[in-house]
Amino acid sequence: MSIRVVRFAELKPEAISALQSRLSEYYLRPPDSYYEIADEAASRYAPDLQPFHCDLVSRVNPGMTVLELGCGTAHLCRFVETRGGAYTGMDFDYELLNRNRRNFPRARFLPISTDLREEFDLVASLYTIEHVIEPPAYLERMWRFCKPGGLMAVICPDFVDGESFPPSFYYGKTPKRLREKLRSFAFGDACEHLLDLFWFAPRWKTRARSAAPGAFWINLEPRIFRRAEYSTDADAVHLPRLKDSIWWLEQRGATIVETSRTVRDVDPAVLNHNCYVVAKKSIHGLST
Repeated sequence: MSIRVVRFAELKPEAISALQSRLSEYYLRPPDSYYEIADEAASRYAPDLQPFHCDLVSRVNPGMTVLELGCGTAHLCRFVETRGGAYTGMDFDYELLNRNRRNFPRARFLPISTDLREEFDLVASLYTIEHVIEPPAYLERMWRFCKPGGLMAVICPDFVDGESFPPSFYYGKTPKRLREKLRSFAFGDACEHLLDLFWFAPRWKTRARSAAPGAFWINLEPRIFRRAEYSTDADAVHLPRLKDSIWWLEQRGATIVETSRTVRDVDPAVLNHNCYVVAKKSIHGLST
């Protein structure tokens, strides 16, 4: 069985360390296509295609300080600056950060490891948390950066309540397509492929959907570990769910301001595969 998914709380420290090591090795030399989709979104946010991005940007007012954790190509930056906000982006790739500095000279870009002793009016994460092995720690860091009374926002896929299976799953012994396995007479691999696809994957999804909020499901074997050709979220190690993020924020005493379920006129195709939550941090700054 290729599908190995557990709740984050079930992960032992050595398993977290092993996953981190394998992912770090992959991200040292990401495929050339890794940021292409993000670059395509850099010129504009369309309400029909990026309704949650548009809602997030609408919350930026002149003078606001905005931090994006895991900024990637920082396409959010131009929209923050257009609305009069001051943008800071953090990521791990030094080459990417330097490219962002050239593209957005008024903004500030820092390595993710920076010991930043600041708080911001808005702390955002766009399609990053699915690549994080320790989601609670990631959310905690976002929370620490958020001012009391400030906003914290997460946009990510919903791999649990969404219609399809996570794209980081592979089926059988290899990530090859079923047709390829049959053509090459790899019948054992093909049989295991069908078993994973029609038995183990649906069983996991049923179990995950019925689990209490706060599970933070972790995929121990994303398809990139099997040298699969990169496709969007083939490296997703965390399988997000809207209910998990809302649960975490409410545990901290945050007020939920908006979610993907309350934004109006969202295309069902977008809603079926993505989730969004905006929360206001209590002025009392509850953190644990």
